[in-house]
Amino acid sequence: MIPLAFRDPVHDSQSAFRRLLRALSRPGTPVSLPGPAEAPEPMGGPLAAIALTLADADCPIWLDPALSTERVRRYLHFHTNAPQLADPRAAAIALIGDAGWLPGLNGFHPGDAPYPDRSTTLILQLPALTGGSTVRLSGPGIETTTSLAPLGLPNWFWPAWHENAARYPLGVDIFLTDDRAVVGLPRSTNVEVP
Repeated sequence: MIPLAFRDPVHDSQSAFRRLLRALSRPGTPVSLPGPAEAPEPMGGPLAAIALTLADADCPIWLDPALSTERVRRYLHFHTNAPQLADPRAAAIALIGDAGWLPGLNGFHPGDAPYPDRSTTLILQLPALTGGSTVRLSGPGIETTTSLAPLGLPNWFWPAWHENAARYPLGVDIFLTDDRAVVGLPRSTNVEVP
């Protein structure tokens, strides 16, 4: 049996979309993001909410090996009808359930000069958005600086993010989630590792 999606699909997806915009407009600030009543393991509620909100028949997705289960695939196909691709560079959205499977930021489409908005958006599920190594963020949407300490990112992530930000206006945008909230990392965000 396929788990239910949003109880009120129109209202709940509109609310989730507004929260995602808030997260992108205030990089590094956690925004609560309630998920659907049920989500197939190992998808957390916020990760499922983002997928249900952003994916559709015109938005191809890529799943990392942790999420590439029959149950998750059926759930996403049934509720979004989004094409599921094997090539992460061809996907509009990449869903990553285990940061250990993240193939590097260069493995995704950075957009191109005429259409930088055609880059891949990554949604990365982590054990927690706190408790990891602290980094300092600056850039558009941040008054001076803000701190972020997500738990579970690979050691190479922040140096790779620095390279990603240096490519602006090209590059990927990322949402980090745990079981309660989402943090936006638009490609314009600069990161300092103290």
